[in-house]
Amino acid sequence: MARELKEYPDVVLKAEKLSEPIDFLQVFGRSAPVHIEIGSGRGTFLVSQAQAQPETDFLGIEWARKFWRHAIDRVGRWGLTNVRMVRADAPVFLRDFVPEGSVDCFHVYFPDPWPKKR
Repeated sequence: MARELKEYPDVVLKAEKLSEPIDFLQVFGRSAPVHIEIGSGRGTFLVSQAQAQPETDFLGIEWARKFWRHAIDRVGRWGLTNVRMVRADAPVFLRDFVPEGSVDCFHVYFPDPWPKKR
């Protein structure tokens, strides 16, 4: 039997609620370097890096709802306060909501360029 995924609203950044570029100080409640992972999948990289670098804030962008939910659950179970997840189309989200020069590092590892129903 599959484990039930829990809700962790503090982990979620809702793209549909945004009307202006992100203020990372407001999102994370502190001034810290910001890393964005495009195509976060189930959050394995984000969790390991957030644990290894607690002084850095991480934003994971994932389009696939199933993977996005798993990532939220994983981040929430670990109690990580330096990670947020957003479900969005990365190029559009980056263009419309991430201020130029506000991100210290981008991580892109094996995103699915043509997601399809299976």
